[in-house]
Order: sequence, then structure tokens, then C-alpha cells
Amino acid sequence: MNKTSTYEKIKTNIGENGKLPHTFTLEEKPAPNQIAFMPGAMDGIGVFHMGCGNEKKDVKKILSLLKKYFKTGNEQYILKFEMILKNTRVISLIDTILQALRNDYKGLDSNRIVELSLSLIQTSENIEMIKIMIGILGLFDLGAHKNIVETVTTLALYDEFTLYAVVAASNWTGGNDAIFRIAKGVDCWGKIHAVEGLEPQNDEIRDWILRDGCSNGIMDAYLGLTCAVKGDLISALRQDSMNEELFDSIAIIVGALLNEGPVDGISSYEHRKEAMTLFMNHAKKHVVSVEHLLHILNVKLWAESGEIEYKEEVLAACSEIINQSDWQRKIIDIIKLHNDDFKYFCACNAASRLDIDVSSEFFAAIKANPLKHYSHIPQLFKKPEFAETLIRTYETALPLDDMAEGMGDYLFSDNLNQEHQCLDFILPELAAYPMQGMKLIKTGLNSRIVRERNMACRALSGWMKILGKPLDTISPELYEELGRIYKIEVNKETKKTMRKIINGEVAET
Repeated sequence: MNKTSTYEKIKTNIGENGKLPHTFTLEEKPAPNQIAFMPGAMDGIGVFHMGCGNEKKDVKKILSLLKKYFKTGNEQYILKFEMILKNTRVISLIDTILQALRNDYKGLDSNRIVELSLSLIQTSENIEMIKIMIGILGLFDLGAHKNIVETVTTLALYDEFTLYAVVAASNWTGGNDAIFRIAKGVDCWGKIHAVEGLEPQNDEIRDWILRDGCSNGIMDAYLGLTCAVKGDLISALRQDSMNEELFDSIAIIVGALLNEGPVDGISSYEHRKEAMTLFMNHAKKHVVSVEHLLHILNVKLWAESGEIEYKEEVLAACSEIINQSDWQRKIIDIIKLHNDDFKYFCACNAASRLDIDVSSEFFAAIKANPLKHYSHIPQLFKKPEFAETLIRTYETALPLDDMAEGMGDYLFSDNLNQEHQCLDFILPELAAYPMQGMKLIKTGLNSRIVRERNMACRALSGWMKILGKPLDTISPELYEELGRIYKIEVNKETKKTMRKIINGEVAET
């Protein structure tokens, strides 16, 4: 039975918009006790935060196998290569491998190398193998070979391959145009790599970088400085006026620049003082929506927490915008709609930061759809007048019997995901409300998810601390249930916590 190659899987799943669906993945579904990574995430994290290693033994073996394969075309060498790749990620090896091939490919025919590499790329299912072969195609100027460019740019739409495709294309005549096409077709780690590799060779590319280059599905901060420089942010800010669309795009870049957690940002930007001053002048004219307001609140937070010489000027402009009289009305009106969208997120965030009490609106949102708006639980539990109703609401709304599946070492649920997320949010809050939510705690104790058993124990410890009594006195029923589960608990640390509670000790979890 013929298997479908990785290339064909990608090619047949490209939508009318030229992109892969957000849900598309070539990875097998992880087990419930495994952490899942987005496509491209492990390589992206390695590039930006960890550096790449160099397993010398693997490199030597791979080089030997590749040279034998390119000389003979015998697939037995590829099968041995794949065995090495079972426990190895190419990101840690590829630079050394390519450099070695570039320095020494005596006895190898370059046309044959290209032919065999392309064939593997188009027929293999092995993701790491394909990465190596894309890299090898980057050793030659293949920009005039339409079939190769089409194959590599198609693969690049899947975030696992984008980095390798961008590096390869950067060595081709006309490769920047290929990278531009790639950048417009990806949204997550792939977009980060593509924009990093894209050169602003003309006004079209420069304008796209400024308007569409920064926003991505991982974290805008990764591309803030890149887009500010390559998109010529300062020239756009020096204009006397701009339309709403351009202001929105610039606000995203400025926000990304201010978040210097993952990478360099505003402190490394040559025009930082002028840019921030000009941005705030434009903001006074353009900030009318709650989404805009959130950008200004972020600027305010950045200015307050940093040591910058123009702090007072920026803060004064922020205050002028924030102190407009109708923000509270706009925020409450949005929250009342209960729409689970970005505008709703911005309104909730702004309400919290401006100390606007929207607890009644949150309470109404949860009552209308408890499975959708569970993120408001921690805030509402701070007010006892809401707690009892919320507990009853979730005891009724959640399929507790189905969620109490028995012992396991799961990190994440393999079903009823939204329901378990609700339980995750409510269990810690029950620690402050003795004898309430017993059904929820019992469900947590019987969950396959280790985290939920720990949070149920935290709630029981909270009761013991507040009431000054051991659990067997507070609730013989839950004491008996905890004792039963303790005997079969599979997580050592959780078992220690349970033993402390059973022995009458308050356990900190």
C-alpha cells in the first residue's frame, strides 16, 4: 500500500487563501501525559533561546551515509539515516552537515545531489529528513528551477519547514521573492522565520512588512524590532497623518517593541525616542476603540516601569488619552455582549487595569454560558456574594460523573477539554469556601489529570487551615474518598500531599 508523502499531504491541504488550515499538523496526537508542541515550535525555541548543539558522532555518520547515497542512489543508506534521525532533531546538526558538504563533495555530481535530494523531498514522510534535503538544495543556486522553487515554497507553508526553506531560498537568484511568498502564506513560527529572512528590496515588500509583517500567532515581540527596521517605521511615523489601517499596524509594531521579554526591542531601536514621541502624537488622533486603548495602557506600563529620559512626556500623552470620559461606557458595553473575540478580551483587560468593576457583567456572562466564560472565575470568587451561585452553576453545568474517570498520570485531558478547563479554574478558588463545592472536589480527586488532583488537595488544605480542623472532622466523606485514592495514586509528589492531609497536616501544594 502506497503511503502519501509529506509533500503531497501539504500540497493537497492548501486552502484557497494559499495557506494551510490552522489545525493542520503532520504530528501524531500526543499521549495525555505528553506536552504537545505547535509545528515549528521546538526548532523556533532552539533558534531564539537555546542555541543549536552539535552531536559529532551523528554528524559524522550522517555525512558518510549522505555521500554514499549521492554516489550510489542506494536507499539502504537513507534507511540507516532515518534510524539516526529517530532520536535526533536536525536543527542541532544541519549547519555542520551543510558546511562539511560545501567544503568537501569530491567525487559527487552536483546534478545528482540535486536530483536525489528533490526526489526525497517529494516522496519522503520523514520530517527531519526533508529538512536536511531542503538545506542541501540551498547549497546550489536553483532559483531558475521552477519545480524546485515550487516544491520548497509549498513545504515552507508548514511551519516545521519554513526556517529551512527560507535559508535555502536566500542562496538562490530571486530567492527573496520566494521568501516574500512564503512570508505571506504562514502565520506562526514560519512567519517569524520568513520575516527575519526577508529583505525589504522594494516598496511593496517594505510596505507589507510595515502593515502585515509583525502580527503572528506566537508572540508579536519576536518581530517588533525586525519590522521597525525593515518596514522603515520611523518614516511612516514622521508623516503628518496616516489612515486608521496604518495606525493599527504601527500600534502592533510599537507594542511588540515594548515587550522585550523574548528578544531585543525598543532599547535596541535607533529611533526609539523620536518614534515613541511621534507615535503618541498620532495616538491622540486615532485612539478611539478599546483595542487601541489597550495599546496605550501597555505604553503606560512600559514607561512607568522603565528608566527613560522622555518618560514624563510619554506618560502625559497616555494620561490625556486614558482620561477621556467615555472609556468606562465603551468597555462595559462590549463586555455585556459576551462575545468571545479579541475586542471582548481587550475590554476585560482594560477594565482590570483601569479598576472598572465589571463583576456583575462577568457574572452574567458565566450564567449565560458557563463553559465559555470560565476565565472570569478567579475574579468573581473574590466576592463571596457570587461564590455560592457559581459553585451551583458549575456543579450543574459540568458532566462530573464523566470527568471523574479514575487514576492516571495525564498532563492534559484527552476529552471534555473545555469542561476540564472550567474545573481547573474553579478548584483552587474552593480553598476559601469550606464545605462548598464538594462534588467538584470529589471530581477533581477522581480525575486522571494530576494537576486537578493536586488542586483538589489544595482546596481541602484550605478548608483545614480556615477551620483549624483535620479533614476527617470537616468531611468524613471526602476523608474516606481521599484515603481510597491515596492507595492507588501514581504521582509520588501528589501521594505525599495526600498523606499529609490524611494525617491531619495542612499541605502546601
